Amino acid sequence: MKKIKILVALAFVSIAVFAQETTMTTQFHKIKVGHSVAYTDASELFINKFFPSNGGKDGFIGYNITGGKHNGEKLYAYDRGRSFTDRDNSTPPTIDNIRWSDNWNTTVAPHVESNEVDVLVYKAEFSNSKFEERADKALVTEYTIKGIGNKKVFTDILKKFPKVYDKLGWKIAVYTTTTGTDRLMSVRRLPNGWKELDTTQDFATAYDELYGKGAFDRDAIVVSNWWTRTDRWMQTKNTRLTSK
Repeated sequence: MKKIKILVALAFVSIAVFAQETTMTTQFHKIKVGHSVAYTDASELFINKFFPSNGGKDGFIGYNITGGKHNGEKLYAYDRGRSFTDRDNSTPPTIDNIRWSDNWNTTVAPHVESNEVDVLVYKAEFSNSKFEERADKALVTEYTIKGIGNKKVFTDILKKFPKVYDKLGWKIAVYTTTTGTDRLMSVRRLPNGWKELDTTQDFATAYDELYGKGAFDRDAIVVSNWWTRTDRWMQTKNTRLTSK
């Protein structure tokens, strides 16, 4: 009986560990007209002074954005790999926090017209590219979730997608938002660069080959009731705006 209780307790501990979400914070910066050079110079100094990479585990990854609603803006990814429990245990304000905040306000903020912040959650069940994987270039598609109620019929279809990505040779990481409107981000990582987009591949054909003739048309109707594509952009890593 004691052994059973121990096993049950361990099972609950395991569930608690593995149920933790993997998150990151993203932030768009819209730069004031004519301030691009000054912004980049100030941001590079700020990022490397206060947010070093620590071997790539921490710090900021900066991207140039082409196309979509944020065309010409800069995008940053940071606090990568943190669970919500980690976010609960954030270090209280310290003199270092105050220093970086003061530095930001005086050196970077004067060049920023506006910013937009989101906390994203990595969805392994919808992805075939691991959270830790990276690519300097990516094509990002944003969908706004418009349905209400039980989403199981919708998410069950999304869980079929990774096999299609594998068949097509795509590397896709999927995230959902916990802030702002209910959105899903599909990030197609391009380890070989933009030339990967020169080859046109038919998602619908690959889907039918895996799940049967007509499967894509049937499932696409269901999915269209739950989401609408609201943005798409290309992002390229900016080494000057990335922690070293």
